[in-house]
Amino acid sequence: MTTPPGAARPAVQQRSGVTRTRILDAAIRVLVDRGYSGASTVAIQNEAGVSRGRLLHHYPSRDALLMAAVGHLARTRIKELPSRVDWPDDPIARISLATDVGWSTFHQPYFVASMELWVAARTNENLRTALLPTEREIGKTVREAVAGFLGPELTSSPRYADLYPILFTSMRGAATTYLIDRRDPATDPHLPLWKDMIREYLLEK
Repeated sequence: MTTPPGAARPAVQQRSGVTRTRILDAAIRVLVDRGYSGASTVAIQNEAGVSRGRLLHHYPSRDALLMAAVGHLARTRIKELPSRVDWPDDPIARISLATDVGWSTFHQPYFVASMELWVAARTNENLRTALLPTEREIGKTVREAVAGFLGPELTSSPRYADLYPILFTSMRGAATTYLIDRRDPATDPHLPLWKDMIREYLLEK
């Protein structure tokens, strides 16, 4: 029996998708472990266990690969979080849990990888220009995720729009200190302050 033209295409596309994911996951590991300067295409190729030709077929430049890797990890990990949590109905309990979950996202590999790219982009105009659209896309994903953490009852508050940028930038700024001062983020003194701030913004009339 002759295989119809195109019948094998879905299988080929599936294998290609698996290869891309393997390359992206390897890129994150190398970027986190070795930093931007050590995240060469050869290092990523070896970590992923793929040929150089296959890597370059999917990602012709190192910076394009690294940005794709950070975007891939941010989207997959952040979007999965709300569905994994049994969110309480009580708004105060939900605020507390949402703050803990949101804070935990700043201690995942994609945040470290993002910071590596940000620092490198400061003196790399091409990387900076290419990185901005990716960061804006990730920013939308993060905003949607935070809204999912808190739920529509809390985010419908007219003060939520003012709260979000303050909360996000505060967490991101605090998280950068953990890049050099390794400690338990669950004991961070900002946590109760953030929870108080969210309650004040979203619950108090």
